[in-house]
Amino acid sequence: MATVKQYVKPQRLYRYRSLRAMGRELSAIRQGYVHCAPFEDLNDPMEGFFSSSRLLREREEYREFRRAIRDRKAQSGICSFSEVYNHELMWAHYADQFQGICIAYSLSRLLANLDKNVSFVRMYYSETEPMVRHTDKSAGQAAKKILSYKNYKWLYEREWRMFAPLGNAYYNDASCITRVYLGSRIDRDKRNQLKDALDELNIGAMDMTIDKYSIAFEPYREEDV
Repeated sequence: MATVKQYVKPQRLYRYRSLRAMGRELSAIRQGYVHCAPFEDLNDPMEGFFSSSRLLREREEYREFRRAIRDRKAQSGICSFSEVYNHELMWAHYADQFQGICIAYSLSRLLANLDKNVSFVRMYYSETEPMVRHTDKSAGQAAKKILSYKNYKWLYEREWRMFAPLGNAYYNDASCITRVYLGSRIDRDKRNQLKDALDELNIGAMDMTIDKYSIAFEPYREEDV
């Protein structure tokens, strides 16, 4: 029987973050964790919907299986990453209109330091909702399959999704963060506070520059007071 293999993994994954709760973001960086939220808290109201195959609906335990899937979805903690750090729409939508940051993580270091019950999946984008079939072996497996689908209109996000227990998932190693990209609209006080915190952890910072219709990044430099 043929198998599906994945031979390539991204070296870096990125999280776009608002600084409206800057203390919380700095705490997460200092303490070495990412927060895993329930899927109901995600911004896509289509998350979690699915269809059932005819053979599955004909099973005697079908209703019980659907309830178990619902429960496992509710128990799943989700943390979203992207493959890209320089996407203008992502900066606008998830980094507070360029007033936030984008954190770069080493995927290999995250895998080495996170608990074994944590898993990563590359999102699948489709024009139709996922279908659960009679061959899906468990409610937990089906729940993760459902939560690994998104409508194809979200394809630009190039999302990798981390599944973990609800709450904070600790990696406890500052070297998991390789650098932090600063949005072009961060005010001076926040920029300086960020830079001081990142210096303490030996994490490099990059400034966003804008040239007409494109963005780029260069090493952080102190602003004149």
